Formats: sequence, C-alpha cells, structure tokens
Amino acid sequence: MTAAPRLASAQLQEPRPRWSRGAIAATTAATVAFIVLAVLAHLHPMLPGDLPITRAVQEVRSPWFQWLLRPFNLLGFPPLVDVIYGGVTILVFLRGARWAAASCAFGGLGSAALNFLTKALVDRPRPPAELVHVERIVTSPTFPAGHVLNFTAFAGFLAYLAWIGLAPSWRRTALVTMLAVMIALMGLARIDSGEHWTSDVFGGYLLGSLWLAATIQFYRWGEQRFVRRSASGVPPPSGRSRAR
Repeated sequence: MTAAPRLASAQLQEPRPRWSRGAIAATTAATVAFIVLAVLAHLHPMLPGDLPITRAVQEVRSPWFQWLLRPFNLLGFPPLVDVIYGGVTILVFLRGARWAAASCAFGGLGSAALNFLTKALVDRPRPPAELVHVERIVTSPTFPAGHVLNFTAFAGFLAYLAWIGLAPSWRRTALVTMLAVMIALMGLARIDSGEHWTSDVFGGYLLGSLWLAATIQFYRWGEQRFVRRSASGVPPPSGRSRAR
C-alpha cells in the first residue's frame, strides 16, 4: 500500500539533470571565444575577413538568393519580430505547455536584453556604405548581430522542444533541420544586407548559443520544480518531455 507513494516521492525528489563535462567544456569555450571576439570588435571597427566575405556574399545577385534571404532581414526588426515571437509563445501556451511558453518568453526577452547591453558595451560602428552596399541605415552599434542572437536563442529553443517533445520520426527530424537551416540563413542574410560584418554575425551566434543553453536550463529547472510536482504526486514518464 505504501510502495507506490514512496516511489513517487523518491522520483519527485530526484535532482535535476546536471551538465555533462562535454557541455561544460563547450559552454566555457564559447564564453571565452565570445569575450575575445567582443574585445576585438571594441578595439577594431573591422576585423580581417569581414570586408572580403561581405563583398563575396553581395556579389551573388541571383533573384532566388535575394528572395530567400529578404524575409530573414525583415524578421528581426520591430514590430514584426515582436508579433512573430509573441505569437509563437502564445501558441505554445494555448497548446497547454505553459512552462514551455514561459521559457520561450524568458529566451526571447533575455536575448533582447543581452543584445542591448552588449551593443552598448562594445559600441562598434556599423559597416560604412563607402565600402559595402548597406540595405538599411541602422544607427545602433553593430556587435553582436541582434537578429542572429535573438533568432538563435528563440528558434534554437523551439528546436529543442521539438526534439524532446516529439516521438522520433521524419517529421521531428524535418522540423529540427528546418529550424537549424533558418538559423544559418539568418546569419547569411545579415551579411548580405551590409548591416553587419561577419564577426558581428559570429558574435551573435556565440552569444545566442550561450543564451539558448541558459534557456534550456531554465526550462528544465522549471519542469523539475513546478511541472512534475504539480502532477498529483505522480511524475511523468522518464525520457519524454511535457513540452507538447
């Protein structure tokens, strides 16, 4: 009569998963790389490789190439970015995944705050129109690429939710692959627009990945602390997320 409650209690008190050594090493390396790149960006308006890469990308003038990249450049500017990110968060909430929706908001708002703070600290000027074609004049500092930072954190977290929340299938693989390709195209789009150097984009990927890791930890912490403990004393099956 008491075995089941004791088992449930023991499972509920199970400590939250810890990072593996590989994850810690990768996070440390990304953090060091970002700090070094941020210092270099603060000291130098342009790094070696920035100009030739931008010019090489901008030389591709095929209509299909521009058609592919243009939506990504538009996506990161308000009010469109607020509508899309907010709408996706609301959809996740309406599907009953309230903590996943809260984590989406955490990821989106946190990445925006990090972008604002880092830009102010590094204070790097935008690529000049005298050197490259600049699609839109933006007055804010250029490092890191905010579109890339925000999209890496937000879309990356959606890919994480899909990977742990869906059963293994070609649909799950296709969805995660599509999100990964979109993240890659966002960086290419920002270089093609002339609004960021390649080093800005790389900085956006690094900081976005770090914030993605923080968002995942925030989600897992909440799942362990709130979601599982609210399930009438019975934890969900191990190995399957409650993100759906």
